[in-house]
Amino acid sequence: MHVPTIQYFEDVFPQMKNLDFNGESATDAVYNAEWAPYRYNYGETQGLVDIDLACYYGCPNGTQFWNQQFSSLIALSSIGMSYYNAGQFTLRHPAKHGLTMDVSYTYSRSIDMGSDAERSQTSYGAIQNSWNPSLSRGVSDFDTTHLITADWSYVLPVGHGKAWLNHTNGLVDAVIGGWQWAGLGRWTSGLPFALIEPGWTTNWELQAWAVPTQKVKLHKHLVDGLPQVFADDQAINNGYITGSPVRLPYPGEAGPRNNFRSDGVFDIDSTLNKTWNIADKAKLKLAWEVYNVTNSTRFDTAANFNNALTYGGLGFYGSRLGVNTFRRMEFGLRLDF
Repeated sequence: MHVPTIQYFEDVFPQMKNLDFNGESATDAVYNAEWAPYRYNYGETQGLVDIDLACYYGCPNGTQFWNQQFSSLIALSSIGMSYYNAGQFTLRHPAKHGLTMDVSYTYSRSIDMGSDAERSQTSYGAIQNSWNPSLSRGVSDFDTTHLITADWSYVLPVGHGKAWLNHTNGLVDAVIGGWQWAGLGRWTSGLPFALIEPGWTTNWELQAWAVPTQKVKLHKHLVDGLPQVFADDQAINNGYITGSPVRLPYPGEAGPRNNFRSDGVFDIDSTLNKTWNIADKAKLKLAWEVYNVTNSTRFDTAANFNNALTYGGLGFYGSRLGVNTFRRMEFGLRLDF
């Protein structure tokens, strides 16, 4: 394909002339060999690496853009800023009638320029454009706008001295009396994530975030048995070339960070237990513990999640969120003496 000649390419990459046929300009060769096939897969920088650093087409003038000793430009500095603001409302039920209970609601906002800890030694939380660090400002990877927690402990009102079956004999009371029910529960709003470009437009060490140009609808559903976060992932993958509903970032841009929300945490753990005193010298405790009581499934966008444009399987989850990803029960019998 012929494109308008750019004298810069003619002067800097003369080895590209006549690459495919006699009379081909260096500009045409750069476009046909690098820009057209790789622009949307690896970004503009990949073409510069191929032509200059890798010398795929010959290097008559030697490497002109890359220092041969280059390894990495990652550096640590205290230029980042982070903010956390929250309001909390708590209801407490003091120990009365066998019930103790706490319920808390937190409304919060956490903002930073990168959520990786220094000890993580990765570049995923690095500043995209060091000339303008604020471009990487966004909600934290762990930001949860809403958080509800609850804990309770309740001595069931059954058996001697209780509201129900108060006059049973000792043997029956040993079976039905003294049971205690306790539990923990937590629910959060969705955790944030973003889409990344396939190349390295602004930072060769770190891919920038893709830029939505229209509203991108989220809808968790199954596609061929696999969980998918986007209502129409094909529209995103097919439309990013034309810039709708998502476009690739321009050189110098960082793109919007953490601008989508996926699943949040939901988990209820509970236990039912009873203790028998044995001749005032020993205690026997029976416990039934259930983790993830509702057997709820939440998916994780921080691990094994495909958020890269042009890569197969965009938006498909690969991991469950949390520790107790399935309902689990444990029974225990303990003797203390």
